[in-house]
Amino acid sequence: MLNIAKGNRVVRSLLILSIAAFSAFMVACEAETIVKEVEVEVIKEVIKEVPVEKIIEKEGAVRTVVEEVEVVKEIVKEVIKEVSVEVEKEVVVVATPIPVIVGEGGQRYGGILKYAAVDFGAMDPAIMGLSEGSAMYSNLTYDNLTEPWYDGSIVNRLAEDWSANEDMSVYTIDVRDGATFHDGSPLTSADVKFSFDRILDEETASPLLGEIDYISEITAPDDDTVVFTLKGSNVNLPRDLSDYHARIVPNGITQETLQSSSTDFGTGPYTLGDHNPAERTVMNKYEDYWVEGKPFYDQIIFYYMPEEATRIEAIKSGAVDVIGTFSLAQIEGLNSNNSITVTGADSATIRNLVMDTREGSVFADKNARKGLQYAIDRDFVRKAVTYGFGANANDHPIGTSDPMYWDGQPIINQDIELSRSYLAAAGYDDSNPLTVELDASDFNQMLEMALAVEQSVEATDLPIEIEVEKHEESTFWEAIWMQPGGTPLVTSAWNGRPAAQAVSVALKGGGSWNESYFNSPRMDELLELSSTEIDFDVRKDYWKEIQEILIEEVPSAYLLYVPTVVAHQNHVQGVQAHPNNWVFMEDWWTTE
Repeated sequence: MLNIAKGNRVVRSLLILSIAAFSAFMVACEAETIVKEVEVEVIKEVIKEVPVEKIIEKEGAVRTVVEEVEVVKEIVKEVIKEVSVEVEKEVVVVATPIPVIVGEGGQRYGGILKYAAVDFGAMDPAIMGLSEGSAMYSNLTYDNLTEPWYDGSIVNRLAEDWSANEDMSVYTIDVRDGATFHDGSPLTSADVKFSFDRILDEETASPLLGEIDYISEITAPDDDTVVFTLKGSNVNLPRDLSDYHARIVPNGITQETLQSSSTDFGTGPYTLGDHNPAERTVMNKYEDYWVEGKPFYDQIIFYYMPEEATRIEAIKSGAVDVIGTFSLAQIEGLNSNNSITVTGADSATIRNLVMDTREGSVFADKNARKGLQYAIDRDFVRKAVTYGFGANANDHPIGTSDPMYWDGQPIINQDIELSRSYLAAAGYDDSNPLTVELDASDFNQMLEMALAVEQSVEATDLPIEIEVEKHEESTFWEAIWMQPGGTPLVTSAWNGRPAAQAVSVALKGGGSWNESYFNSPRMDELLELSSTEIDFDVRKDYWKEIQEILIEEVPSAYLLYVPTVVAHQNHVQGVQAHPNNWVFMEDWWTTE
């Protein structure tokens, strides 16, 4: 477990005195008993944005611009009852304290959590992309049948229990009793069947379709039971049910309604309130949430701040409570702030260079890909990007702690002469260098990785010329990544996934997110064989060959694993960094 949090920190807390939590004394000339209601105005300042110094470079000149802060004052009127007690020649009026409500584990209920996110994308979970705000929204308003836990295990969520037949070709799911959608209607097996039927419908265009197309039929014999009949044995279903596209939605709902409605349709711990995808999203506590005692916060507000500098300054100033997307270079500065804690976890979250393998691309030639593979100093890139955290990757997306990881695999390191020989075989030399533009986003360490790769290659005398092109993080996935006419080399970032998902989503032939357009019939066959093989040792042999293929063919240079990190104000408790970057905010509470 990665340990980034500070120890023995002196926490500076701002003492907030509630009007209902302290005694107010009034003196009068006569002794009498008074019971009256008093209107009290409490002025709250809500900071919608924070001042940020932006360094602007133009034609060699550098200037600093400080943006103005917009402060909106919200007037909140509270009515309290004052009860007087009789004393000699004076009246003492006491405001009755409001007791603090706590959970069984001492967690405090109430409060508003403010989270700075990058952006917001799709609202329909089945087609959700890589937007941070959309991922948070989906995780808070909807539920899965199963869920990936912090230790890598799969735990039940809306599936109260599940079982499989002997050859694991038929799975029976017991739907959780007592769960309700936010309109009050009960969750039934019909909702589960519908949710997966629509994912399996090509018209929905869900990225999950290619991962669960081994499902042959889904039936709902009664309100509490769902049966998944597969095309053959498959060990992956319980894990695939936990994919973030596999949220359960009400039976019969349309994609248009899910995408355009001003409300949500889930069973999760929070409901959708005010929503402006360009500014903020308000989430309100669902009082009838099926998990007893949760959530703790009354409200969660996501503020969308595309610029990392804005998010960093927002948490430092206290304008927001949590940020989850920031460069690892920021850890030291955040940890130096006594009111902020940074927590992290080792993970299979990975950063890679995607090479377009289609005909017409310079990387259609395997020799060109191998030339770049051996040209990069991976130790240099990792240290430049992760500041000592993380680990080198080895040209496939399988995490080192995954049961299918091949322990004896040959580790790729920089080899100048081997690189030169591959480049020569591809027709490149000093008079005709391999010249490529590397598209990168200032998001999730991708730009840092691209610049480090550029510097690493420049330090050699190899005939490779790389020019990094920076793109805005808020539009990178929609405008650059996997877009027609794009350059043959682009950065990418993936959260950690189990081996079967990690490879099939990004590298399986014909997949909607096959970013390198790689096509290996043998690897696809091995993916199929491994999913249907019950014997662990045989299955692991299949995965060994899959990794051999990816290391040899190198459709994508997977360079480094990075830890997942979360920075939060000290008063926010219960925060854990998840290896897959999932966020369970229903477990968080405030001490204020």
